Amino acid sequence: MEALPIFLLILGLLIIILDMMVTAFITPIGVAFATLGLFLGFGMNFMESFVLALIAAVMAYIAVGRYIRRDVEDIGERERKYTFDPVGKVGKVVKVGEDHYLVELEGDRWIAISEDDLKPGDKVEVTGVDGVKLIVRKAKQ
Repeated sequence: MEALPIFLLILGLLIIILDMMVTAFITPIGVAFATLGLFLGFGMNFMESFVLALIAAVMAYIAVGRYIRRDVEDIGERERKYTFDPVGKVGKVVKVGEDHYLVELEGDRWIAISEDDLKPGDKVEVTGVDGVKLIVRKAKQ
């Protein structure tokens, strides 16, 4: 038996085992390599083996994907743990840039934009979010 089919089979099995130990989604790749190695080892030509290995990888992707979706629960979404709504919160201008401000809000620094003319030390209220930038206005004292 040639070395390539054995190498592909062992590589595929190692990838599948690795996927069991780490949180990666590489089982379909392992299935493809293992299948390709098996078919080449039994004497099929490369093109037929490759097509069958791709089909096996797609089937593994569907099977493993359904298993993962069924058993994995996003606790952060259920408990609203990772959501942060800065609108309405009050912060302080730390630095003035050319076209933006650096605002400290609850211990974190954010890039902010404002139509008001602000200077360091001014209290600001968040009125909205534009991507990763805060939209702020001068807070009423």
